[in-house]
Amino acid sequence: FCGYLLALEGYNPLIIERGAPAQERKKDVEKFWKTGVLDTTSNVQFGEGGAGTFSDGKLNTLVKDKNGRNRFVLETFVKFGAPEEILYAHKPHIGTDVLITVVTRMREAILELGGEFRFHTQVTDFVAETRELELVKHNTGNSKNLEEKTKTADEKEKIKAGAAVFAIGHSARDTFEMLYGHHLSMTAKSFAVGVRVEHPQTLIDHSQYGRERGKDLPAAAYKLTEKLENGRGVYTFCMCPGGYVVNA
Repeated sequence: FCGYLLALEGYNPLIIERGAPAQERKKDVEKFWKTGVLDTTSNVQFGEGGAGTFSDGKLNTLVKDKNGRNRFVLETFVKFGAPEEILYAHKPHIGTDVLITVVTRMREAILELGGEFRFHTQVTDFVAETRELELVKHNTGNSKNLEEKTKTADEKEKIKAGAAVFAIGHSARDTFEMLYGHHLSMTAKSFAVGVRVEHPQTLIDHSQYGRERGKDLPAAAYKLTEKLENGRGVYTFCMCPGGYVVNA
């Protein structure tokens, strides 16, 4: 979205991604699920669209969003292939199968607007004085064998950058360490600790509908919240009615 907005405003953003384009990344992820062989640069965390591409794709409606930014996000998703129902659904949801197409089309739009993408490329350092980024191109070659891929030497490069946005998600620990080494101001974010609860869908359907849902009703969902005496809150973060757990 950062790259897309910059492109809409007439800039020519360069999007640097250590992982693979969405379709190629999908194959790497499926290989991991089937074989347990992990490509450390192209997986559920790293690749086009970030970790969100392989999330369940649930969206916060942000009904208190006075500036309409979230509405713009939802409309953009629909523009690039998401179902129109997310514009009015109580709990809007896209899903990984559709998100892969959406992020691919967003990339194509950015390219048409003058942007550029570098996949399999990682920012490993920067020089603030000269406004340079140091990049490493992960040579994947044409080999489908991960061990053969990693034997290929990586290529290093420096590029000028007037401004750089590090939108690196929560798993790029090596990048965080690099930024911390440059003494950038960093603040640890608070986080919630969760457990996974699984129910048979028929149980939730009977609880919410009072009967089998049949073909006329969607898989039922629920949400629970509770405020404790010590001031902390307990709540169900999200659920995937009728879905299955994705191993990350």
